Amino acid sequence: MNLTSRTILITGASRGIGAAAARAFARYPVCLGLLARSQERLVALAEELNQNPNVEALPLVADVSVREEVEQAVAQLETHFGAVDILVNNAGVGMRSPVGAIDMAKAHLLFEINFWGAIHVIEAVLPGMEAQRDGLIINISSIIGRRAMPNAGIYCASKFALNAISEAMRLELRGKNIRVVTFYPGVTDTDMTKHELTGDATHESRGKVRRTPVEVTARAIVRAAQREPRDAYATLFDRVFVLSATLFPALMDRMLARFYRARDE
Repeated sequence: MNLTSRTILITGASRGIGAAAARAFARYPVCLGLLARSQERLVALAEELNQNPNVEALPLVADVSVREEVEQAVAQLETHFGAVDILVNNAGVGMRSPVGAIDMAKAHLLFEINFWGAIHVIEAVLPGMEAQRDGLIINISSIIGRRAMPNAGIYCASKFALNAISEAMRLELRGKNIRVVTFYPGVTDTDMTKHELTGDATHESRGKVRRTPVEVTARAIVRAAQREPRDAYATLFDRVFVLSATLFPALMDRMLARFYRARDE
């Protein structure tokens, strides 16, 4: 999609991948809706982006897990800019807890944000996209939404579910000229772990994994918006990881078991 003069809605825009994606899209003449719960962060980011005369950014305070708040925010955005052309469905939280010790209240909250929150935003922007018979939805999943990891099963399950709805939507919306991209970032250098709904802190990772700079991931999201592939990745490593897990699942099981055992020793 040509990004010029497009209206782009980014959820989870107050920090991390969302904020970096907003800055990456702001290199083009676009209208940006920045949606998150933190008004202070959103206002600061919008003020920063609005320094560019070719960009107009609008902060939208809403909790994606609350459908009414999402609908109000999207209505505000559409009144200001018109229908959404590109949705970057990025809002999400993490959680680490082994099966058998899951905090069910936190697990339900995680699904309310990571899965149902994404659905709330999709359904809020769809009428506008359908009316103009054009639109692009980028659902931000994860490479561990394709290959689950120990102690992160609930988080992985929420991303597996998002992948499934993406596949269904891709077929359902094809005749309406609304395209769907599933984006799979790997381990990205953000502060997401500080905001996790961690069930059991004793299972926090003690190993070191190379992190992708958040700016690299953000630029890859912009490329995905321009090229509209079915699936998109931030780095070659992320793509190879998913391909290897698909082709050689038993080998990946052994490698990951060894890796996690070594980290816990």
